[in-house]
Amino acid sequence: MPMKIKQLLTSLHPKISEMAFMSELTSGKFEREEILRSEVVELYRALDTRHKIQDIYKAKLDDGLKENLIQKDDLALMTEVIDDEGETDDHIDHLDMRFKLFTGTDVKRGKFPKKNDELQKINDEWVNICKEANLWEIMACHCAIEGWYPDISKMFETEYKKRGFTDEELEIFIAHQGADVEHSDAQYAILDKNYSKINPAKIEEMVKRTFGTSKGYEQMKLKFANLDKPLTEFFS
Repeated sequence: MPMKIKQLLTSLHPKISEMAFMSELTSGKFEREEILRSEVVELYRALDTRHKIQDIYKAKLDDGLKENLIQKDDLALMTEVIDDEGETDDHIDHLDMRFKLFTGTDVKRGKFPKKNDELQKINDEWVNICKEANLWEIMACHCAIEGWYPDISKMFETEYKKRGFTDEELEIFIAHQGADVEHSDAQYAILDKNYSKINPAKIEEMVKRTFGTSKGYEQMKLKFANLDKPLTEFFS
């Protein structure tokens, strides 16, 4: 049972009170229209960063194999984890799931949010963290998020259902509650097995930066939710 790295990473998980949009959502604020405006932030993040970060992570894994840092079986497992956000035999692509939140609106796959400089700055920081990180640091950053997100996904599912969202529309959150546990457990095990190669202080620094971007996205979700304009005006 992996313990050392899990204890470190879970100790860094942000509290709901630290997350601007979540804390107001759980206090009873926001209805469907405001929620959909906030979810434009998540679409912008995913559409801009997902493939960039997947490519960076895979390149670091490949380099790790060449440098004998990681075993071939672990590389294969992590490649499966990274690719799981795409379409598989078990589920549709995560982006398609995210667009399901916008059922009943004009927002469909192929629509792109308008460029936003504040959001782009957060996206760029997340990509730069992944570029700067070594193999163990990028794995820890992803593991920290995926270890934290199942509970957050359950919270979103619960709160959004109170505002009338259906299970089908909320598939992205339901899927994360199971998949992210599997993903984080796989990464905890690999990190713990290679703990002697890890610099815990550097991992803590990089994970804190990663959760800093999470808090930045939350600030933007709160801002978008409170903007009094039609959803269509957020898209090109």
